[in-house]
Formats: sequence, structure tokens, C-alpha cells
Amino acid sequence: MMMTGNIIYVQFESSVLKKNPLGDPHIRRFPVYVPPGYDAQRSTRYPVIFGIPGFTGYGDLYLQARMFSQPFNELLDELIAAGKMPPIIYVMPNCLTNYGGSQYVNSSAVGDYEDYIIQELVPYIDANFTTSGARGIMGGSSGGIGSFTLAAKHPDVFSAFADHSGDSAFEYCYLTDVPPFITAMEKYDYDLEKFNAIIHDRSVQKDKAFMITLNLIAMSACYSPNPAVEPLGFELPFDIRTGEIRPDLWRRWLTFDPVHMVEPYLANLRRLKLLYVDCGKRDQFNLLLGARQLHAKLDQFGIDHIYEEYDSDHFLLRREQKRKSIPLLAEALSD
Repeated sequence: MMMTGNIIYVQFESSVLKKNPLGDPHIRRFPVYVPPGYDAQRSTRYPVIFGIPGFTGYGDLYLQARMFSQPFNELLDELIAAGKMPPIIYVMPNCLTNYGGSQYVNSSAVGDYEDYIIQELVPYIDANFTTSGARGIMGGSSGGIGSFTLAAKHPDVFSAFADHSGDSAFEYCYLTDVPPFITAMEKYDYDLEKFNAIIHDRSVQKDKAFMITLNLIAMSACYSPNPAVEPLGFELPFDIRTGEIRPDLWRRWLTFDPVHMVEPYLANLRRLKLLYVDCGKRDQFNLLLGARQLHAKLDQFGIDHIYEEYDSDHFLLRREQKRKSIPLLAEALSD
């Protein structure tokens, strides 16, 4: 019989998120996977992987069983039992916001989610679990860009990352949504406050137009916050009626684009034990182009990394890709 790990639910009260601008909870409950045989009283110490969710996701979603896929903890059990990777601790934090996500950055319009992870969650996990001090981070979509960003900025905290279909090449993954965004905003009289008021109205259909609108609002709140702009505290990088790009704000956005982050963070990226980037060839959000550009940039500067493309879209087969990336991360963190 296969030994199984356990899920320990943590309820953490954050000082960083207290009084965040969106009024989102600062006390959050999230799951932590501990491997088979884990005993907090023993001397065995384990590497840690933080698995950060994509847009509108949160930690508990990892554990939901679907008809044709297993819960994430069962995947980890299977990989460990098969000897494909050493035992690990896997943390599944909740960084959900009123806008659907934080991009794992600090923002005066959303909250300081980079600090929440780096300054609070990492020390908490180390203090309350038998960790080795070696950490990696991984995620898909918004979790993918978040993994790249946090590792690139904090190589002393995360020494390895896996970026699955992460946001990059912003001109292709975000600007293509500007025309449908403007069309969708007509029904709200081009008033961001009116849209904001219906985000959590269950009677409003959450169709493609709604999600495009929500996504660009969330990204604007993360990448171009401005406390002087009342009442929402952020600016769009384009004119809400004409779509004309605002160059100053767009330049600010590009500082968050992994393709543009490689050169400024070269020294940090060279320190990492593992960089893993992949994407589906039929990605609906044009993220394949960003993945290829990121791959090319890393190659240009001689940064060793793993890059893969697979015959799928943004959502399918990502669990199968993690069967590859999680063992690679675990091995790198165990060296």
C-alpha cells in the first residue's frame, strides 16, 4: 500500500495585508502538503516548493478532484512513492483579491503581495515546519509570471522556479485585449467604478467580455497604481475610449514583463539552481510568443535553463507538465 502525505491547513494573520486597499481578508487559510512519514518532532528537514495559483485561483483549488484528474496531493504522493523525486513540503498560498489576483507584486491599489510571501509566509513556514531552507516556486499563467518574478528578485529566498505558460511579452498577451475591453466598457458608460460595482454580482454573466475587462483592470491595478487617482487608485495604460497607448504608463508595465526583466536581473538569474519555462503551442492568450521571447533572452545571455513547448492550449496538459517540473525542482533543491 502506498504511503500518503498529509494536508495541514494553516490560518495565517497578515500584518502586511491588514488594511489593504481592496478590503480583502488579511486572515487567510491555506493548505500545506507534508510528505509521507513527516513528523515535526524529527530531525529530517525537507525542501519547500511554493505553488502559486493563476488568475482567480487560490490554494484550495489544487486539492479539488475532477472526473479525469487527481487532486494535487495525490500527484505528489505518486511522484514520491515512485522514487521520481525526494520528499518535499508544498505550500499552496491564497493570494486571491477582489480583482481576481495580485500578480504577486506590491501595489498601492491592490496590496503588497510580494512582501506578504517574502516577508511573512516564507518565515512562517520555516518557523512552523521542518524545512531545509531550500525553496523553489512554481505556477501557471499569473502564477507563472509570479514565480519568475519572485525568484528573479529574491534568489536568496527562491533558488529555483518553474514558469508554466506565464504572462510575458505584454504587447501580445495584454494589448490584444484592449479593443474588446473598450467594446465591453460601453455598457458601463466607460466608467470603471460602474464595472467595479458589479464584479461580485452573481446575476451578472461572467462571460469572455467580462473576464477580459476584469483582467485588464486587475493588471492595471497591479502594474500602474496611482494613489492620486481617486477613487480606484490606478490608471489604464491606454485611453478608455480610443485605445491610444499612454507611453509613460506602458513603460511602467514593461518593467514587470519577464522578457524585459532578464537583463536588469541577470546577476540574480545566474544564481538560480533551476529555471524552467514552458508553454502550449495553442495558447489562447498568445503566451507562446512570450515564452519563446523569454527563452531567447535567456539564451542570449547564456543563462542555463530548461525550455519546452507542448501541443496543447493554455489549460490542457499543465498537470502533465508539472510531473516533469516538480521532480526537477525537488532535485535541484535537494542538492
